[in-house]
Amino acid sequence: MKWTLGIVVYVAVCAAQTAPSFDVASIRPAQGSGGRGGGGMGPLGMLMAMPRSANIKVAPDGLTMRGVTFRTCVRWAYNVPDMQVTGPDWIDQQRYEIVAKVSAGASEDQMRLMLQALLAERFKLAARHISKDTQAWVLTEGKGGFKLKESKTEGEASMQPDLQKMQLGMERTSTSDLIQMLTAVLRAPVIDETGLKGRYDVKIDISKYIGDPNTAGDVLSTVLRGIQEEFGLKLESKKMPLDFVVIDAAEKMPVEN
Repeated sequence: MKWTLGIVVYVAVCAAQTAPSFDVASIRPAQGSGGRGGGGMGPLGMLMAMPRSANIKVAPDGLTMRGVTFRTCVRWAYNVPDMQVTGPDWIDQQRYEIVAKVSAGASEDQMRLMLQALLAERFKLAARHISKDTQAWVLTEGKGGFKLKESKTEGEASMQPDLQKMQLGMERTSTSDLIQMLTAVLRAPVIDETGLKGRYDVKIDISKYIGDPNTAGDVLSTVLRGIQEEFGLKLESKKMPLDFVVIDAAEKMPVEN
């Protein structure tokens, strides 16, 4: 038993030593940190109030995260949706500014591993994966095919809600961004099986769905109809095993830079 335990410890130490890491990283609490809010707005109200999705910027020389919660840090690092991260209440309250650089250049997948190591070092994060059968929504191509138009401009993704006109404009949006939006609205995991890899420009007129007597007050019917008509996508409910990241331990204030 002692011999086996020694091997496990040795392998863990070697893995930690060889794991990729940022050359330099700064982590600070963001100004005006607070909770998620939107609790009384309802799902569609939450959708219209969602901020622009340019708070995470990935480049070959580093990673920048602005005003992100600890939940967002963990879900990005482990590449799972928000709802598949569980932990203490404060992971949705305190927000952080993270600027991390790497001189040799790195891919997005390498950046995720680097962020995992950074969170373990600065926040003493201890997390584990579990698989759990969960009722989820599966996103696929809808009847008539995709209606998304590929973006012709360069730059970060952005989301620009017009609260007065009840319209939502999205530019250079990936399916990952769309999944995050749908997860927030449906309050359930959404799995991407579209196969779409590009970035897209979309404008949604939410008012025409809210004002329709056939779907008024029915958020699910509104979303299902809206994504079919606007995006050419389809959502189907399905129970399936999903990967959850469980935060067993983490400190709210990071170790000083």
